[in-house]
Amino acid sequence: MKNRLVRSELGIDVKTGRIDQACQRYGVGRNTMRQIAEDANAVIRIGRNYLIDFPKVDKYMDNLAGNE
Repeated sequence: MKNRLVRSELGIDVKTGRIDQACQRYGVGRNTMRQIAEDANAVIRIGRNYLIDFPKVDKYMDNLAGNE
């Protein structure tokens, strides 16, 4: 998972995203993604926006898989 990069339409590496983007990236549902993001301490709230820090989730998933 370390090599998984998401690029925007402008070619910029994306470090955060909305819940729907994270669900597509990791292949899980909304409730599961929210739980993973909370467990990984990867939630960023700016006003009413709920963003997920992808590098933190990547690291969390690698630790779950035993890859460090």
